[in-house]
Amino acid sequence: MYGNYIFEGGTYKYRKIIELVEDLGGYIISKRLLAQEATITFAAPTEDKELINRRAKDIQGSIKELPLLGTEIAVVSPTLTRQHLPHHLCDIAEHLRREGAQTNMIGLARGVGRRIAQLNEREKKVIEEHDVAVICLGNFKKCIEEKVQIYKEINIPLVFTGLPPIENPDFTYIEKLGRSPLKFKRSSEIKLLKNVALGVEANIKKLREELSVNPPIAPPFVLKSEILSQVEDVKFVLAPDPITLRTNGMRVKMPWQLYADEISNVNIGNYKIGDISTLRRSANKNRILIDLLPESLVEV
Repeated sequence: MYGNYIFEGGTYKYRKIIELVEDLGGYIISKRLLAQEATITFAAPTEDKELINRRAKDIQGSIKELPLLGTEIAVVSPTLTRQHLPHHLCDIAEHLRREGAQTNMIGLARGVGRRIAQLNEREKKVIEEHDVAVICLGNFKKCIEEKVQIYKEINIPLVFTGLPPIENPDFTYIEKLGRSPLKFKRSSEIKLLKNVALGVEANIKKLREELSVNPPIAPPFVLKSEILSQVEDVKFVLAPDPITLRTNGMRVKMPWQLYADEISNVNIGNYKIGDISTLRRSANKNRILIDLLPESLVEV
Protein backbone atom coordinates (compact mmCIF):
# COMPACT_ATOMS: atom_id res chain seq x y z
CA MET A 1 0.00 0.00 0.00
CA TYR A 2 1.13 3.51 -0.82
CA GLY A 3 0.52 6.57 1.33
CA ASN A 4 0.35 10.16 0.12
CA TYR A 5 2.60 12.72 1.82
CA ILE A 6 4.02 16.23 1.61
CA PHE A 7 7.51 17.35 2.64
CA GLU A 8 7.87 20.96 3.75
CA GLY A 9 11.24 22.41 4.65
CA GLY A 10 14.23 24.33 3.38
CA THR A 11 15.97 23.76 0.07
CA TYR A 12 19.03 22.67 2.08
CA LYS A 13 19.63 19.03 1.10
CA TYR A 14 16.02 18.56 -0.06
CA ARG A 15 17.30 16.09 -2.65
CA LYS A 16 17.94 13.60 0.16
CA ILE A 17 14.17 13.21 0.52
CA ILE A 18 13.71 12.71 -3.23
CA GLU A 19 16.49 10.11 -3.37
CA LEU A 20 15.10 8.22 -0.36
CA VAL A 21 11.55 8.13 -1.75
CA GLU A 22 12.80 6.83 -5.09
CA ASP A 23 15.06 4.24 -3.40
CA LEU A 24 12.05 2.96 -1.43
CA GLY A 25 10.02 2.50 -4.62
CA GLY A 26 7.95 5.66 -4.19
CA TYR A 27 7.08 8.36 -6.72
CA ILE A 28 7.54 12.12 -6.68
CA ILE A 29 4.23 13.73 -7.69
CA SER A 30 5.20 17.40 -7.58
CA LYS A 31 8.18 19.53 -6.53
CA ARG A 32 8.10 23.27 -5.86
CA LEU A 33 11.14 25.34 -4.87
CA LEU A 34 10.45 28.93 -3.87
CA ALA A 35 13.35 31.02 -2.50
CA GLN A 36 14.60 28.95 0.45
CA GLU A 37 11.49 26.76 0.80
CA ALA A 38 10.90 23.33 -0.72
CA THR A 39 7.50 21.64 -1.03
CA ILE A 40 7.45 18.08 -2.35
CA THR A 41 4.41 15.82 -2.65
CA PHE A 42 5.01 12.12 -3.11
CA ALA A 43 3.61 8.61 -2.78
CA ALA A 44 5.62 6.05 -0.79
CA PRO A 45 5.05 2.65 0.86
CA THR A 46 3.20 3.16 4.14
CA GLU A 47 5.58 0.85 6.04
CA ASP A 48 8.45 3.27 5.30
CA LYS A 49 6.76 6.36 6.74
CA GLU A 50 8.89 6.46 9.90
CA LEU A 51 12.11 6.16 7.89
CA ILE A 52 11.07 9.10 5.71
CA ASN A 53 10.07 11.06 8.83
CA ARG A 54 13.53 10.60 10.34
CA ARG A 55 15.23 11.70 7.13
CA ALA A 56 13.03 14.83 7.00
CA LYS A 57 13.93 15.76 10.60
CA ASP A 58 17.63 15.31 9.79
CA ILE A 59 17.36 18.08 7.18
CA GLN A 60 15.07 20.26 9.36
CA GLY A 61 11.86 19.56 7.47
CA SER A 62 8.55 17.86 8.24
CA ILE A 63 6.32 15.20 6.68
CA LYS A 64 2.52 15.41 6.69
CA GLU A 65 0.02 12.88 5.36
CA LEU A 66 -2.28 14.21 2.63
CA PRO A 67 -5.48 12.13 2.48
CA LEU A 68 -6.72 13.86 -0.68
CA LEU A 69 -3.49 13.83 -2.68
CA GLY A 70 -4.09 12.37 -6.13
CA THR A 71 -7.74 13.44 -6.29
CA GLU A 72 -9.57 16.04 -8.37
CA ILE A 73 -12.54 17.72 -6.68
CA ALA A 74 -15.20 19.97 -8.24
CA VAL A 75 -16.43 22.85 -6.07
CA VAL A 76 -19.77 23.83 -7.61
CA SER A 77 -21.73 27.06 -7.18
CA PRO A 78 -25.29 27.43 -8.54
CA THR A 79 -24.06 30.65 -10.17
CA LEU A 80 -21.04 32.96 -10.18
CA THR A 81 -23.08 36.19 -10.06
CA ARG A 82 -22.20 38.19 -6.96
CA GLN A 83 -25.76 38.43 -5.59
CA HIS A 84 -26.03 34.63 -5.35
CA LEU A 85 -22.49 33.27 -5.00
CA PRO A 86 -21.83 31.60 -1.61
CA HIS A 87 -18.69 33.53 -0.71
CA HIS A 88 -17.10 30.67 1.21
CA LEU A 89 -16.60 28.82 -2.08
CA CYS A 90 -12.95 29.93 -2.30
CA ASP A 91 -12.35 28.98 1.35
CA ILE A 92 -13.61 25.45 0.71
CA ALA A 93 -11.49 25.08 -2.43
CA GLU A 94 -8.37 26.34 -0.67
CA HIS A 95 -8.87 24.08 2.36
CA LEU A 96 -9.24 21.03 0.10
CA ARG A 97 -6.03 22.03 -1.69
CA ARG A 98 -4.22 22.07 1.64
CA GLU A 99 -5.39 18.48 2.14
CA GLY A 100 -3.76 17.56 -1.18
CA ALA A 101 -6.67 17.74 -3.64
CA GLN A 102 -6.67 19.50 -6.98
CA THR A 103 -9.83 21.64 -7.10
CA ASN A 104 -11.78 23.18 -9.96
CA MET A 105 -14.45 25.81 -9.30
CA ILE A 106 -17.53 25.48 -11.50
CA GLY A 107 -20.37 28.00 -11.81
CA LEU A 108 -23.65 26.81 -13.35
CA ALA A 109 -25.53 28.86 -15.93
CA ARG A 110 -29.07 28.37 -14.52
CA GLY A 111 -28.58 26.83 -11.08
CA VAL A 112 -30.00 29.69 -9.05
CA GLY A 113 -33.64 30.13 -7.97
CA ARG A 114 -36.23 27.46 -7.17
CA ARG A 115 -38.27 27.99 -10.35
CA ILE A 116 -35.52 28.22 -12.97
CA ALA A 117 -32.77 26.03 -11.46
CA GLN A 118 -31.48 23.37 -13.85
CA LEU A 119 -28.41 21.38 -14.78
CA ASN A 120 -27.63 21.07 -18.48
CA GLU A 121 -25.91 18.07 -20.06
CA ARG A 122 -22.53 19.74 -20.62
CA GLU A 123 -22.36 20.95 -17.01
CA LYS A 124 -23.19 17.44 -15.84
CA LYS A 125 -20.38 15.95 -17.97
CA VAL A 126 -17.83 18.50 -16.73
CA ILE A 127 -18.69 17.77 -13.08
CA GLU A 128 -18.58 13.99 -13.64
CA GLU A 129 -14.96 14.24 -14.78
CA HIS A 130 -14.01 14.67 -11.10
CA ASP A 131 -13.77 12.22 -8.21
CA VAL A 132 -16.18 14.08 -5.90
CA ALA A 133 -18.24 17.26 -6.25
CA VAL A 134 -18.92 19.72 -3.42
CA ILE A 135 -22.23 21.49 -4.16
CA CYS A 136 -22.42 24.81 -2.27
CA LEU A 137 -26.04 25.81 -1.65
CA GLY A 138 -27.62 28.64 0.33
CA ASN A 139 -29.71 29.55 3.36
CA PHE A 140 -33.23 28.21 2.75
CA LYS A 141 -34.17 24.66 3.73
CA LYS A 142 -36.99 24.20 1.22
CA CYS A 143 -34.82 25.48 -1.63
CA ILE A 144 -31.97 23.13 -0.68
CA GLU A 145 -34.23 20.08 -0.47
CA GLU A 146 -35.64 20.78 -3.95
CA LYS A 147 -32.28 21.55 -5.58
CA VAL A 148 -30.67 18.39 -4.21
CA GLN A 149 -33.00 16.37 -6.45
CA ILE A 150 -31.57 18.14 -9.54
CA TYR A 151 -27.96 17.40 -8.59
CA LYS A 152 -28.65 13.74 -7.82
CA GLU A 153 -28.53 13.17 -11.59
CA ILE A 154 -24.73 13.53 -11.30
CA ASN A 155 -23.07 10.10 -11.28
CA ILE A 156 -20.22 10.76 -8.85
CA PRO A 157 -20.21 11.12 -5.03
CA LEU A 158 -21.62 14.47 -3.86
CA VAL A 159 -21.13 16.57 -0.74
CA PHE A 160 -23.70 19.35 -0.15
CA THR A 161 -23.28 22.44 2.02
CA GLY A 162 -25.97 24.81 3.30
CA LEU A 163 -26.97 26.90 6.31
CA PRO A 164 -30.04 25.18 7.90
CA PRO A 165 -29.95 21.77 9.59
CA ILE A 166 -31.71 18.98 7.69
CA GLU A 167 -33.01 15.99 9.62
CA ASN A 168 -31.81 12.55 8.48
CA PRO A 169 -30.65 13.56 4.97
CA ASP A 170 -30.07 10.72 2.51
CA PHE A 171 -27.02 12.57 1.18
CA THR A 172 -23.77 13.92 2.64
CA TYR A 173 -24.67 17.34 4.04
CA ILE A 174 -22.55 19.88 5.94
CA GLU A 175 -24.70 22.47 7.73
CA LYS A 176 -23.90 26.02 8.96
CA LEU A 177 -22.30 26.89 5.61
CA GLY A 178 -24.70 29.30 3.97
CA ARG A 179 -24.05 32.49 2.05
CA SER A 180 -21.56 34.72 3.84
CA PRO A 181 -19.97 38.03 2.77
CA LEU A 182 -16.78 37.43 4.80
CA LYS A 183 -13.70 35.23 4.57
CA PHE A 184 -13.53 32.35 7.05
CA LYS A 185 -10.88 33.13 9.70
CA ARG A 186 -12.20 32.13 13.14
CA SER A 187 -11.47 28.69 14.59
CA SER A 188 -15.18 27.82 14.49
CA GLU A 189 -15.27 28.69 10.77
CA ILE A 190 -12.13 26.66 10.05
CA LYS A 191 -13.81 23.71 11.79
CA LEU A 192 -16.66 23.94 9.28
CA LEU A 193 -14.17 23.75 6.42
CA LYS A 194 -12.61 20.69 8.05
CA ASN A 195 -16.07 19.10 8.17
CA VAL A 196 -16.35 19.55 4.40
CA ALA A 197 -12.90 17.97 3.94
CA LEU A 198 -13.93 15.03 6.14
CA GLY A 199 -17.06 14.53 4.03
CA VAL A 200 -14.94 14.47 0.88
CA GLU A 201 -12.38 12.15 2.49
CA ALA A 202 -15.11 9.65 3.45
CA ASN A 203 -16.26 9.46 -0.18
CA ILE A 204 -12.68 9.17 -1.48
CA LYS A 205 -12.03 6.36 1.01
CA LYS A 206 -15.04 4.44 -0.35
CA LEU A 207 -13.80 4.92 -3.93
CA ARG A 208 -10.34 3.62 -3.01
CA GLU A 209 -11.80 0.63 -1.17
CA GLU A 210 -13.82 -0.27 -4.27
CA LEU A 211 -10.71 0.02 -6.43
CA SER A 212 -8.68 -2.18 -4.08
CA VAL A 213 -11.04 -5.10 -4.77
CA ASN A 214 -10.02 -5.16 -8.44
CA PRO A 215 -7.13 -2.68 -8.84
CA PRO A 216 -5.61 -1.48 -12.12
CA ILE A 217 -2.31 -2.80 -13.50
CA ALA A 218 -0.49 0.34 -12.32
CA PRO A 219 -1.55 3.27 -10.09
CA PRO A 220 -2.09 6.72 -11.66
CA PHE A 221 1.18 8.21 -10.40
CA VAL A 222 3.13 5.51 -12.28
CA LEU A 223 1.40 6.51 -15.52
CA LYS A 224 2.14 10.17 -14.80
CA SER A 225 5.84 9.42 -14.35
CA GLU A 226 6.01 7.54 -17.65
CA ILE A 227 4.10 10.22 -19.59
CA LEU A 228 6.48 12.89 -18.27
CA SER A 229 9.49 10.87 -19.37
CA GLN A 230 8.17 9.71 -22.77
CA VAL A 231 6.08 12.65 -24.05
CA GLU A 232 8.46 15.53 -24.70
CA ASP A 233 5.83 18.25 -25.21
CA VAL A 234 4.39 17.96 -21.69
CA LYS A 235 7.13 20.26 -20.42
CA PHE A 236 5.84 23.05 -22.71
CA VAL A 237 2.27 23.02 -21.35
CA LEU A 238 1.53 26.39 -19.71
CA ALA A 239 -1.46 25.23 -17.65
CA PRO A 240 -0.73 24.57 -13.95
CA ASP A 241 -0.25 20.87 -13.16
CA PRO A 242 -0.18 19.62 -16.79
CA ILE A 243 -1.06 16.12 -15.55
CA THR A 244 -3.69 16.18 -12.79
CA LEU A 245 -4.17 12.88 -10.96
CA ARG A 246 -7.56 11.43 -10.10
CA THR A 247 -8.37 8.43 -7.91
CA ASN A 248 -8.44 6.07 -10.88
CA GLY A 249 -6.91 8.06 -13.71
CA MET A 250 -5.78 11.54 -14.68
CA ARG A 251 -6.43 14.63 -16.73
CA VAL A 252 -3.72 15.48 -19.28
CA LYS A 253 -3.98 19.16 -20.20
CA MET A 254 -3.02 18.73 -23.85
CA PRO A 255 -5.22 18.94 -26.99
CA TRP A 256 -7.05 15.68 -27.68
CA GLN A 257 -6.67 15.74 -31.45
CA LEU A 258 -2.89 16.32 -31.29
CA TYR A 259 -1.74 14.07 -28.46
CA ALA A 260 -4.32 11.36 -27.72
CA ASP A 261 -2.60 8.77 -29.94
CA GLU A 262 0.88 9.58 -28.62
CA ILE A 263 -0.24 9.24 -25.00
CA SER A 264 -2.13 6.05 -25.78
CA ASN A 265 1.16 4.53 -27.01
CA VAL A 266 3.24 5.40 -23.93
CA ASN A 267 4.84 2.22 -22.56
CA ILE A 268 3.98 0.94 -19.08
CA GLY A 269 6.11 -2.17 -18.61
CA ASN A 270 4.84 -4.75 -21.11
CA TYR A 271 1.74 -2.69 -21.90
CA LYS A 272 0.80 0.59 -23.48
CA ILE A 273 -1.47 3.10 -21.75
CA GLY A 274 -4.16 2.37 -24.34
CA ASP A 275 -4.07 -1.33 -23.32
CA ILE A 276 -4.72 -0.73 -19.61
CA SER A 277 -7.02 2.30 -19.72
CA THR A 278 -9.76 4.10 -21.61
CA LEU A 279 -8.92 7.49 -23.16
CA ARG A 280 -11.73 9.98 -23.73
CA ARG A 281 -12.11 13.62 -24.73
CA SER A 282 -12.87 16.02 -21.88
CA ALA A 283 -15.96 18.21 -22.10
CA ASN A 284 -13.77 20.96 -20.66
CA LYS A 285 -11.27 22.56 -23.05
CA ASN A 286 -10.82 19.49 -25.27
CA ARG A 287 -8.31 17.86 -22.92
CA ILE A 288 -7.45 14.17 -22.50
CA LEU A 289 -8.99 12.04 -19.74
CA ILE A 290 -7.50 8.67 -18.83
CA ASP A 291 -9.60 6.13 -16.89
CA LEU A 292 -7.69 3.05 -15.70
CA LEU A 293 -9.23 -0.37 -16.30
CA PRO A 294 -9.40 -3.04 -13.58
CA GLU A 295 -6.69 -5.66 -13.95
CA SER A 296 -9.31 -8.32 -14.69
CA LEU A 297 -10.40 -6.46 -17.86
CA VAL A 298 -6.88 -6.04 -19.29
CA GLU A 299 -5.97 -8.50 -22.03
CA VAL A 300 -2.75 -10.40 -21.28
